[in-house]
Amino acid sequence: MRTLAIGDIHGSLTALEALGDFVGYTADDTIVTVGDYIDRGPDSKGVIDYLIDLKTSHQVVTLKGNHEVMMENARYSQQELYFWLVNGGEATLFSFDAERLDDINAKYWKFFDSCTRYHETDDHIIAHAGLEPNVPPEKQSDDFIFWHRINDTQPHVSGKTLVCGHTPQRNGIPLALDHAICIDTFAFGGKWLTCLDIDSGEYWQANERGETHQGTL
Repeated sequence: MRTLAIGDIHGSLTALEALGDFVGYTADDTIVTVGDYIDRGPDSKGVIDYLIDLKTSHQVVTLKGNHEVMMENARYSQQELYFWLVNGGEATLFSFDAERLDDINAKYWKFFDSCTRYHETDDHIIAHAGLEPNVPPEKQSDDFIFWHRINDTQPHVSGKTLVCGHTPQRNGIPLALDHAICIDTFAFGGKWLTCLDIDSGEYWQANERGETHQGTL
């Protein structure tokens, strides 16, 4: 039984589909996606459709990323709408063939609502961006869990290893520190989408050309 963490997808449906075929998910796996399903890449809608379908046959935990937060906030403020659009939101609207957020079907907003803030195992805490070191995961602030950069991350008081995305590794290689692992490997920017077995350190990658790669931390 594996716990598999998947990094920031950002509309990279081709990479996501190729990654699933490459890894070969089983019914015993727990698949944890770290958020940022939308924006920047070409098919945000397709990514969410894929994850909704995957949840019907596998154990999938979908975490919320800062881009989902921005999109949700954009529904209620013109300033937040502008902030989201200039950070990749236009690509998301295009993928939904929508002129406005209100044109997006309710099932997608239900998906966003279902996304959780973190997932904890015996040895790891998986979150989108980071953890405040002396605060338990259930009490983390939005600033840390959605927006923090791994460069400034300190060991968590629990002693558990943080697995996160959010900070793009532009070389396409997961960043492994003593206390944290970052698996945002710049899928939308021409590099890789990463799936990490958090216990073994083995990882699989795919890109938007459908190419695949395998490695170990």
